[in-house]
Amino acid sequence: NIMESKFLVTIGENPPAIMCEKHAQMFEKMMMASDIPHTIYEMDDDEEVKKCHACNLLSDIVDNMPRIILPN
Repeated sequence: NIMESKFLVTIGENPPAIMCEKHAQMFEKMMMASDIPHTIYEMDDDEEVKKCHACNLLSDIVDNMPRIILPN
């Protein structure tokens, strides 16, 4: 959804990633469970809308997933 909130998430001093609300919530749960310092910043509506990095990775993962081919 193009109007969905987007979040910048970071771990320590690493470069930020852009995530949709669903992925940002999961990121926060994982960081809290592991007690890892992190930052989540909700992007303003007037900022350029960019795609969630995690959502975009899904197609790459599926396209490059190993396939098992069994002989007939």
